Amino acid sequence: MTHQGRQIDKWAHYGPIYDSHFGPLWTRAKRILEIGVDHGGSLQLWAKYFPTAEIVGLDINPDCKRFEEDRISVVIGDQTDTKLLETLGDFDIVIDDGSHVKDHQTASFTALWPHTRLVYLIEDCHRGFPGILTNGTTPLVYEYPWVIVMEKPRRIIRGTPSRDLRPDEQEAREKFSV
Repeated sequence: MTHQGRQIDKWAHYGPIYDSHFGPLWTRAKRILEIGVDHGGSLQLWAKYFPTAEIVGLDINPDCKRFEEDRISVVIGDQTDTKLLETLGDFDIVIDDGSHVKDHQTASFTALWPHTRLVYLIEDCHRGFPGILTNGTTPLVYEYPWVIVMEKPRRIIRGTPSRDLRPDEQEAREKFSV
C-alpha cells in the first residue's frame, strides 16, 4: 500500500507480517489501538488499511493530539499506566510500537490482552520478547525477527448443522462466518 501522508518509520520486513495477520481482518476490524504515535503517519496508514475501523493512538507526548482526524483519535498517556489502559475499552487489534522497553511492553500486554478481541502485535523487540502474561487466555504466538504476534484462537463453524448448536457454537458461527 502506498502512503502519501505524515511520516511513517517502519522496518520493511514488517509489511508481510502485517499482511499475514491483519489482511484477513481488513473489513472486520472495527477498533484498533496503536501504542506510540510518533509523527502520526502509521495512524493514517491503519485508517486506510482498515476502511471501517476507528483508530486510536496512545502516546506520552501531548503534541500528538494534533494528529487527530476523521476516524483517528489520540489518547495522551503512558503505556505502563495500566489503569489508563484498562479504561480504553476493547480493541480488535493492538499494535505496540511505543517505548520498545520489554517491561513497558509486558505491562501494556498484561493490561490490554483481556480487552483484545483478535490480534496483539508488538514491534521492535530488539532487546528480546516481553513476558506474555495472559491470565488464563492462551494465545496463538508467532515470533518473527523483532516482532511477536499473539492471536486469540477463533472457532469457525460453516455449513448446515446436523444438530442444534450450543450457545458457544452459535456465537462462533455468527462472529466468524465468511
